[in-house]
Amino acid sequence: MKNRRFAASILWIVVGIGLMIWCWLGSADEYWNGMGTALVVVGILQLVRHIRYRTDEAYRENVDVEAGDERNKYIAMKAWSWAGYLYVMIAAVASVVLKIAGFEELVPLTAGSVCLIMVIYWLSYLFLRKKY
Repeated sequence: MKNRRFAASILWIVVGIGLMIWCWLGSADEYWNGMGTALVVVGILQLVRHIRYRTDEAYRENVDVEAGDERNKYIAMKAWSWAGYLYVMIAAVASVVLKIAGFEELVPLTAGSVCLIMVIYWLSYLFLRKKY
């Protein structure tokens, strides 16, 4: 599994460089240049993290303990639930504010994202209820 992460880091860097070259050749707009730069940065950071994990025993032990710690798993699940709740509330309020402000083209995006996340929540609930 660790080798897959190393390979994925290299892949992010290669894809990012490819996107940047594609933009520099004039075939794409600046969005893809920014996306390529972000992928290169993420790939490099993941690569550094992977190398540090393999070479630094204390760091490896810290990472392994954090990954297996029940308290950290609970906190991570709680953070995801808070993020979901906050996203739904913020997007719902944004939908109303955008409608009032006259940005009609953005209202379906925000309202649709609220609808999508609620459907995903409902389907996840049904699945997990059967599983557990």
